[in-house]
Amino acid sequence: MIKIKIGNRRYKMSKRFTIQQWQEVLALDMEDPKSWPKIMSIGFKQPYWKFHKADEDTALLGASLVINEMSKRRECKMRDLTDLRLGEFIDLDIYMLMGPEKNIDTILSIILKKPTKWADEALWAIDQYANFRVSTYRQYAGLFDLNKDGEQENIDPEDWDPNKVAKGWYRVLVDLADDRLLDLDQITEQPLKKAFNFMALRKEKALEERERQLKQKRQNDLQRNRR
Repeated sequence: MIKIKIGNRRYKMSKRFTIQQWQEVLALDMEDPKSWPKIMSIGFKQPYWKFHKADEDTALLGASLVINEMSKRRECKMRDLTDLRLGEFIDLDIYMLMGPEKNIDTILSIILKKPTKWADEALWAIDQYANFRVSTYRQYAGLFDLNKDGEQENIDPEDWDPNKVAKGWYRVLVDLADDRLLDLDQITEQPLKKAFNFMALRKEKALEERERQLKQKRQNDLQRNRR
């Protein structure tokens, strides 16, 4: 257990941190010396007044220890992410863009088998989902026009705006539902892999049809020029 001495008193840091403690620390400016006693107060579960008179070096050390310990991960039980539904993946996509810290409870309710109050388990689970998300996009690189590294090139920062992404996904859902409002829920309940495979095949067929039309146009143009 980590301890820190201030004056004649020794304080013990929490063995584990809750999601609430993590959120409280995350809300503070960690580079502002005025925040360091507050971080210590949260990490050591002591009243703020016990730390606010600590010298700057001690406060920095204490805050750094808290932040370091709070960044640790612990494995927990997650659901099989390959069983995600299309609607769940879309929701998670938007929540991740908005910032996991802003939607952590909702994210965890989707990806965990059972709730957790611990930050180390929550952060581990979010890391696992983030890896799954990247892997999924790379697997369907052609569908999303990604390069060999699974990234989109020359992207305007505004394209990562959660509202814009949400509208983009909604257009996809409406298109899959053939503009039928009552079919939207049925579309979002489709297994993720099934939906992406369908979308990938449909895009491939559309590209083939476009290429066929372009080829036909070139042939027609060539015939006209020969006359």
